[in-house]
Amino acid sequence: MRLIHTLLDEASLLHGENIAIEDPNSHLTYDQLNHRSRLVANALLDLNIKMGDRVAILSPNCADYLVLQYAVSRLGGILEVLNTRHVTDELSYALNNAEASCLFIHQDCIEHLQALESCPSIKFSIGLGKITDCKYNLNELLNKTSFSELSMSISNKTPAVLMFTSGTTGKPKGAIQNQENSVQADLITVKLLDIISKDRFLAFMPFFHQAGLIRARAILSQGATLVISGAVNIENIADYLLEKRITMTMLVPPYSGKLIDVCEEKNISLPDLRMLIGGTGGARFKEFCIKNACRSMMVYGQTEVTGLITAIFDKESWKRKGSVGQVVEDMEMEIWDEEGKPVKTGETGEIMAKSVRCISGYWNNQEASNSLYSKEWMHTGDLGRVDEDGFLYFINRKKELIKTGGENVYPIEVENVIVDHPNVKDAIVMGMLDKSWGEVVVSVLVTKNNQNLDIVDLKQFCVGKLAGYKIPKRVYCVKEIPRNHTGKPNKLLLQKLLG
Repeated sequence: MRLIHTLLDEASLLHGENIAIEDPNSHLTYDQLNHRSRLVANALLDLNIKMGDRVAILSPNCADYLVLQYAVSRLGGILEVLNTRHVTDELSYALNNAEASCLFIHQDCIEHLQALESCPSIKFSIGLGKITDCKYNLNELLNKTSFSELSMSISNKTPAVLMFTSGTTGKPKGAIQNQENSVQADLITVKLLDIISKDRFLAFMPFFHQAGLIRARAILSQGATLVISGAVNIENIADYLLEKRITMTMLVPPYSGKLIDVCEEKNISLPDLRMLIGGTGGARFKEFCIKNACRSMMVYGQTEVTGLITAIFDKESWKRKGSVGQVVEDMEMEIWDEEGKPVKTGETGEIMAKSVRCISGYWNNQEASNSLYSKEWMHTGDLGRVDEDGFLYFINRKKELIKTGGENVYPIEVENVIVDHPNVKDAIVMGMLDKSWGEVVVSVLVTKNNQNLDIVDLKQFCVGKLAGYKIPKRVYCVKEIPRNHTGKPNKLLLQKLLG
């Protein structure tokens, strides 16, 4: 039976001297990473952390984040990953919902410590790095810990990771990812990316998001090197990829767009880069990939399926604009109508998923868990359609469907038209309450010249490209569209700000 930590054990046996994690402060070989994770597991056991306990971590990407993942797995515990971009109240909600037993915290997040330590279930806090404000410091704790082999009764169904949904449309829900969910997510990632021991992966996405955590574990299951850096920013991303000889990474807007800009401006080539996950799409992205002999992969997935549902690679994504790909081999997918029946090819309906990677439910939220499945199929809450070749086109969240004057409007359809306006740099479309129409179509824009775009101008541009009821009735121009850590626009926040 393969578990999260046994994948590391296997990699350590085969690649013990390879550099597993490279960060600004230290390098860990596979043998060192494996030993440290075992030692942390012993330390937690000495502190009476038991199988099934929730161990929370609030930290930017660092080596000890992965150390803790493997250590908690060895105990049969549940690693609760906290979003570093959340405010204190949001973090307290997540800790209280999970009834976490202890908290690991990084210096960068220290302003939250006092409030989080007061959460009723928290027994103690452990500081990462040089923190002295916590009850314990990890390095000091390990200096006093004796190593012994652990023997825990862990199965495929043992809960392993508690990861909260992004919550852009309501309160976050804690998705319970078990050992089987997690291991299978790692293995399918290895296969899709063709990861080998010589790869160097820049861990740009945060580990509190599955796009970051799963790919980090996948890299570490194959003897490759995970490169962690707090020094990467939107201006130096191209130089960093070149300097560190990165072979693959994942970037989301605006970083993916800026990478292309800088490479064009400075005439930078990236000879080592062989796979870029994410990207901006379009002609410039295609040219970038061709110039650098780099493959690209775009995906569609969600926390509840422990990763991705579909994937699409370079040439297909350039040919099929708007597609998020074909279903991956360990996943089944159907498109259902409101009555729970599969729709015809090309028709829009809810995307349904079935796989060993699908979670069993949400932590401490029976109502949401009860509505997650119909028979053996998991509701994604997303709308999409599939073409005759089996390629999925994501339409929108069901909750974001705009119902105006008795008509349904899919925001992405309107967005695809508006972004072609010569003065639009970024755009989202959403519904806002209206007494006459129920909801009206609203567009929030970032313009290229930083000046307001008149609603009359926008309407004229859309005439002939969209049905009248789909054309925005209001337009708001902003300096930047707020997005979460995955690049998704925070429409809930915008509705509050503009409402």
